[in-house]
Amino acid sequence: MFLLLLLSFLQYRTILGDVRAEQWSFHEDLKIGTTDQITDKYLCFIKKTQRENPQLDRKIRDLIGAMIPLAAPRDYTFHWIESPNLGKRAFTMEVVPASPRLYRVEQSTIGGALISNCNRIRSDLRTVRAGYDGTWGHVEPGKSYERSGEERLAFVKKPKLISDYKTFFLKLLGLLKMPFSDYASRILATVPLEMRKTSGLQVDLQVLSQPPGTTADDVGNKFWNFKYARRGQIVYALDGGFHISHKETRTINIEKMIFPGALPADDGFTAASLSDVDHGTAIAAKIAGRTIGIATNATLILGRVTDGSGVCDYSTLLELYLKVYDDVLARGPKQNCIISLSYLTSIPQPEDPIDTTKNLYHIGIQDESGYSWYHRLAKEAMDDVIDYIINLPNTFFVVASGNGVDEVPVNAYPATLGAVYAGVNPRFIVVGGYSPNVGVNLFQTAPYVSVMAPAGSINVPTRWINKRLEDSDSYVWTKTLFHRKHELGFSIGTSYASPAVAAMIAAWLSIGIKPLAENASTRMV
Repeated sequence: MFLLLLLSFLQYRTILGDVRAEQWSFHEDLKIGTTDQITDKYLCFIKKTQRENPQLDRKIRDLIGAMIPLAAPRDYTFHWIESPNLGKRAFTMEVVPASPRLYRVEQSTIGGALISNCNRIRSDLRTVRAGYDGTWGHVEPGKSYERSGEERLAFVKKPKLISDYKTFFLKLLGLLKMPFSDYASRILATVPLEMRKTSGLQVDLQVLSQPPGTTADDVGNKFWNFKYARRGQIVYALDGGFHISHKETRTINIEKMIFPGALPADDGFTAASLSDVDHGTAIAAKIAGRTIGIATNATLILGRVTDGSGVCDYSTLLELYLKVYDDVLARGPKQNCIISLSYLTSIPQPEDPIDTTKNLYHIGIQDESGYSWYHRLAKEAMDDVIDYIINLPNTFFVVASGNGVDEVPVNAYPATLGAVYAGVNPRFIVVGGYSPNVGVNLFQTAPYVSVMAPAGSINVPTRWINKRLEDSDSYVWTKTLFHRKHELGFSIGTSYASPAVAAMIAAWLSIGIKPLAENASTRMV
């Protein structure tokens, strides 16, 4: 038993890695930028000509005192956003202001030749947003589950399943009371994975498993994708948070996790309080989940778009992209790597009004178009790194198109980069969403949206709340026996179309099929 516990601990330490970051602080025992603090966060972009400057680190340290106008900070945390391959791109500094008053500092450029722009991007009370109000399905419904002090870092342990005799006999009694059709469905659900039969509403997987020349009736509920879900493919799932102990995700082969931010794992942080943990869990499950996954034997790398307090901003996105690039590059050109991103960002365009009332973004010096330097530089920085990623010969970048109505063109980042890579690099794939029930488009599209996947009636992992399975955005509340058994719910959105396509690419590559075709028109998979 001790050996098993030790191996389990080592496994999760391998996944977590070293999530602590260097801090520059007047008080080394105080971590600035965690929870329950009023902080100002500054994001500064390094000029291209200075990224490889060997004296950059020292010069930036010398400039620290000039970076906080109006009042000297009590404490601060400094963090480089850098890559060993692409150099230093930016840095952040989170400070506790000398006054509790929230300043709006009209400061835009500091450091002259070194720094392109420096803006305060957030000034708020750093409170972790609760991930859920209840318990996950792997715990007995109605009982709460609180992680202990040893589990403050996310996902250190896998909670045990409840499997005592009382539960067994209750389940047996439930089987005896079932209608014959439900009992038969339960038996069918135990068929081996190679050709799985289920009784659940699996319209999305049914469509993906339909061979050429067959009808939906021919396919029935036989999901052929499991037959070709071979190993050897790396899929990066980038999202807000992941619950890897859910019944649907705990069988996934997770190699490691990638964390951005100076403090990616706050003290007191738990899996329960991860930002958007439902969304990321569904993404991972759609790729390689036990029941609803497509490439069930793929290896996943989970990348979180938020820092340790659950906040996503330009700095965390930029750092995550840099770390993904470094990781893909280190694997060499012979390793297929598929990146799935469903976490889109709204970047203000020149004609858009910019809201400054909430003190979330500081508007600095503006160019002739009225477009903030801050937003423009952030987009340019992310564009640059994504371009490095997509130009690696072994990489696919799959991104959702967005969930606006179909009359609205694609307008979320980085899906808008599809216009840049259309006809230039087909490995940047923007995925639209359609209804697998009626076969019509449901969401935003554009001329460069060349692939569509099911985005309605999608099965996703769910959780127990008040003794019932619920989803935060479900529109179907009646759960079948299949869903109750596997702790699933329904949802909609291109967020689930994108990982489906990423997983299909992984499955195709694993058997030597090239997923790209020249002059391909819009395809449904």
